[in-house]
Amino acid sequence: MKRIYLNENEKDFIIERKEKEYKFPKLILIMRSELYRGMFLSVTEDKSNKVTDYSELSNKSFQIFEYWIYSNQIINEIQITQEIINETKKGIDYFQLNQTNPNLFDLLINKFNNQNQNQN
Repeated sequence: MKRIYLNENEKDFIIERKEKEYKFPKLILIMRSELYRGMFLSVTEDKSNKVTDYSELSNKSFQIFEYWIYSNQIINEIQITQEIINETKKGIDYFQLNQTNPNLFDLLINKFNNQNQNQN
């Protein structure tokens, strides 16, 4: 396994959404996402001022990703809709979160199905 060394000044990575910036610890992103693992461990890419724009995700979908990245769980308070599932599928592919265990998409589908069963 490759050891990860981060510069003391580069602990956080900025993810931009519309006018707001979110700081995520790089080590958490490395643990959760193949995309960021490759980005931060690449020797050829300039990583110092990297900002990613996720403005296309709704606030609820971004909250799901934010909570997932930190806790590897789904937020209980958010009602899962088909729109959120569709957005999350795109986000999972972009973040390359398919390898996480448990799988975020499967958990969202299960929660969506349980919500619909409970409404009937």
